[in-house]
Amino acid sequence: MSQEPKLPDLEKVKQTSAKMKEICDRADAGILVLNSLIAQLEEQIHSSPLYRYRLNRAKQLLNMKPDTSEGTEVCS
Repeated sequence: MSQEPKLPDLEKVKQTSAKMKEICDRADAGILVLNSLIAQLEEQIHSSPLYRYRLNRAKQLLNMKPDTSEGTEVCS
C-alpha cells in the first residue's frame, strides 16, 4: 500500500548543489567586503575628536579615568 519515495535525479541534485555553492561563495565575498567597510568606518569614527570627547565624558560620568593620551581635552 505504501510506495517507496522516488529518489531525485542525481544530475538535478548536482546542479542545485553547484548553484547553492555559488550563492554561498558570493554571499561570503559580500560579507567580507562589508566587514572591511565597517572596519574602515569604525576607524574613522574612533579617530573623530567628537567621538573621543564623548567617550571621555562618558568615562567621567562613570567615574572612570578619561583617556587624555590622544590630546583631547575634556571639558567639565
